[in-house]
Amino acid sequence: MPKFEKIEYKPIPVRELLLEMKNLSELMIDLAYSSALYNDKDLAEDVLALESEDVLALESRVDTLAYLLDMVIMVATRDPKDAEAMVGISKVASSTEKISDAAADIAAIVTRNIGIHPIVGEIFEKVEERLMKVTVKANSAIVKKRIDELDLAARMGVDIIAIRRNNDWILNPEDAERIFQGDVLITRGAPSGIEEFKDLAEGELAKLDVEKRVKFEEIVSRFVELKDTSELMLDLAYSSLMLNSKELAEEVQRLEERMDQMHTDFELLALTSDFKKEEAAGFLGLIRLGVATEKIADAAADISEVVLRGIEPHPILKLTIKEAEETVAQACVTADSPLVNKTLKEARVHEETGMWVLVIKRADKCVRPRADSKIQAGDVLIASGYAEGADDLKKLASPAQACNVE
Repeated sequence: MPKFEKIEYKPIPVRELLLEMKNLSELMIDLAYSSALYNDKDLAEDVLALESEDVLALESRVDTLAYLLDMVIMVATRDPKDAEAMVGISKVASSTEKISDAAADIAAIVTRNIGIHPIVGEIFEKVEERLMKVTVKANSAIVKKRIDELDLAARMGVDIIAIRRNNDWILNPEDAERIFQGDVLITRGAPSGIEEFKDLAEGELAKLDVEKRVKFEEIVSRFVELKDTSELMLDLAYSSLMLNSKELAEEVQRLEERMDQMHTDFELLALTSDFKKEEAAGFLGLIRLGVATEKIADAAADISEVVLRGIEPHPILKLTIKEAEETVAQACVTADSPLVNKTLKEARVHEETGMWVLVIKRADKCVRPRADSKIQAGDVLIASGYAEGADDLKKLASPAQACNVE
């Protein structure tokens, strides 16, 4: 039976609570998917907190934050006007907790020994970036080095997104943070880069032997589509809050309807596949991965509902999204931008900035661009990605001219 921390009211700013919930839930999703990829129980337990009774698991931490946030909201609400202002925050917090629960469900596939079918490795081969957990050994060349001294992004295409040091988590560590023996680093990057970094930190490389199964190619593609769609829905939902845009919120709802059908098709395809009796547990794990993606999609739909119900997003919500590790940013395209008259494919925005263009706002309309969509002067690009890429996007869109879209 799990142990629960006693909850007591603490006067913590709503923005801080909400920001930590968002960052932790997104880290949990990344860790959970990676635990499924490597069938790594240790990594899965980081998500669930099973490895130490003294450490709040990430899931448990998000639950605790949700309780604290509810109490802060109750204390701050004095009349109906306050209630209307705070209900959007409460709804987003609830949706964030659902996302963390979905991550815990993914991790439980590993910790409960349900097993993962070998095709899951094939699935993640189709994902550009991966996460890896690595423990820094005493003889590593990176011990006592600052993160900025390592220059990992330029050398290997790798970012350190979290550090577990003893019983504490350091999320999105600063460039000046030093690495110490025994640190557990959560890194993100291209497969070749993170393997090279693991070799650097540990002196040995663990390779994953993935069985290639051509007959499951359609199942692989369907799952990747589910995962990508659920993540797109989250980005669009946060964008709808940033812009108070009913158009974007309605797009999230349309995707949610599509997601329901996609998930049904995925489950039917998996259940009618030619798998052996001994492979049944692995297919169960795969089906549960699909269920988790739908839970994430449902949480995104709940967030967008705040806008559709005519609730004015509280300024704290917008500030939280801006300050999060993975953020949504806007950039207006000026006439001197190299992006003008280029298609989205030609513009290579992601390669240049690390940001994915989700929506192009043109005049009073928001459209989801295709690869052949042309960017025009006056367009406002709405993109998601790591916070450090937001400034690069703005410089690319508006090299010399002042352009304020806030």
